Amino acid sequence: MEIKKEDNKYIYVIVGKNIRKLRKKHHLTQVQLANLIGYSEGTIANIENSSYQTFSLEFLYIIARKLDEPMSKFFDEE
Repeated sequence: MEIKKEDNKYIYVIVGKNIRKLRKKHHLTQVQLANLIGYSEGTIANIENSSYQTFSLEFLYIIARKLDEPMSKFFDEE
């Protein structure tokens, strides 16, 4: 299902793309990031592909802390 920019769920597309971008910036695979934060590889893959449209702020906070990145990076619309 394609999510349009006007849709409220578009935030999940933005966050998923930014998780992928940050993961790659830190030279991590999905498996490595999953192990680092204590979640499954499938969860990471689904969020990065925008097929998983529910996750907590705590999830983002854990990634931000582990990668030493500000939370705001998840919401950049570049």
